[in-house]
Amino acid sequence: MRDVLIGIDAGTSVIKSVAFDKAGRQIAATALPNRYETLPGGGAEQDLARTWADTAVTLRQLADKVPDLANRVITIAVTGQGDGTWLIDKGGEPVAKGWLWLDARAAREVEEIRARPEDRLRFEKTGSGLAACQQGSQFVFMKRNMPAMLASAATAFHCKDWLYFKLTGERATDPSEGTFTFGDFRTRDYSDDVLDVLGVADLRHLLPPIVDGTRQS
Repeated sequence: MRDVLIGIDAGTSVIKSVAFDKAGRQIAATALPNRYETLPGGGAEQDLARTWADTAVTLRQLADKVPDLANRVITIAVTGQGDGTWLIDKGGEPVAKGWLWLDARAAREVEEIRARPEDRLRFEKTGSGLAACQQGSQFVFMKRNMPAMLASAATAFHCKDWLYFKLTGERATDPSEGTFTFGDFRTRDYSDDVLDVLGVADLRHLLPPIVDGTRQS
């Protein structure tokens, strides 16, 4: 009988996997401390491979606590720390360490974009003020300072998108993270206007398809 739901949350400080019954009652939970490193200039990065490996450990530990878990799972839902930039190549391998929401290297780029009159259009589309933690401003910094890294990338994820990819093999993001940085919250899709204002229209190929967060894979 399939009667267990699993939730994964890869937060900044802790990675957690929790099993629930169909009534929403918690059955068991496991967790591992998460790790990231800080860099000169305001950088904050996290290793993609280690993040997945630690997540897998929490799932194995959950299986130790819940009898016959593999045959009882109905679905797995994934969430994680927001913002940031997690780049992978065509083969699905990390291009570099993931940039976190704590990363402040794009602060100057944010100030420059905010000072432009056209930033009003970006705000009206996304409904969000621009910040250094966001993928859009991080793209601008990377384009200026790390073009080779961007050139080797095929897809730009957020944290939970990386875990979803490792679980399903699908490159995708959800409307909330897809639109508040690069899109229009009214259409729930990417916006050419926003990409133009940010100056990263040439990087649109890095953006994964937007799918509804409730869709099953």
